[in-house]
Amino acid sequence: MFRNVIASITLSFLVSSMAAYAVDLKNITFATDNAGKVIFSHKNHIRQKKMAHNCKACHDTIYPFKAKASYTMADMEKGKSCGACHDGQSAFTLKECARCHQANEITFAVQATGPTRFSHKKHLAAEPDCTACHPALFAAGHNKPATMAEMKQGKSCGACHNGKAAFSIDNCTSCHPVKDRTYAIKGGGNVTFSHGFHTSRYQCGTCHTRLYAISHSKSKVSMKTMEKGRSCGACHDGKAAFSVKANCASCHKTT
Repeated sequence: MFRNVIASITLSFLVSSMAAYAVDLKNITFATDNAGKVIFSHKNHIRQKKMAHNCKACHDTIYPFKAKASYTMADMEKGKSCGACHDGQSAFTLKECARCHQANEITFAVQATGPTRFSHKKHLAAEPDCTACHPALFAAGHNKPATMAEMKQGKSCGACHNGKAAFSIDNCTSCHPVKDRTYAIKGGGNVTFSHGFHTSRYQCGTCHTRLYAISHSKSKVSMKTMEKGRSCGACHDGKAAFSVKANCASCHKTT
């Protein structure tokens, strides 16, 4: 009978141990308000040396099983929740936001210049500290579009793209896509205007919006108007660039 009791206790201990090690450690997904989804991996954390497969490293000290608390980044920076370990010493700092938060590539639909892309990946490679932009310059999530005039005053992208910290916003084509324009001229063949050629020599502000609106215009300009210094004639006067009067074949295809 004593042997049966010992066998029963041993079996119970083994079953309990097997059950403990059979706990299904699932990933947990947190849906933040403005910073995308954050995935917490139990398996990845429990492999760390300091945890050594010890669930008590976090439970119930940092995270009570029954409590359904939510923490802000400010709470974490005070050492609560993830911040208890992610302090830059025990584990990577909370400032390396993109290691937990999904940073998406963003495309802005700019009516006048076409889609303008912002790459989180490129910017994070240059400055891994997300607090360089968030929330001082940009709120996490959707932001109200800023005008070029506002950027020149140091707002939005202009806070860094000032020609010192990063290339100037005057280098428009670094962000905005530009296309060559082809104009069908009745009796004068097709005339192609190369943005690439002109922007390699001049800044976009040389022409926009002093000579041309940013958005495409359907209005046509005659040669007589150009000869009076308007449109192409503002530069193609024989001084700044070849003359519209004498060098027609430079733009118009002749056969």
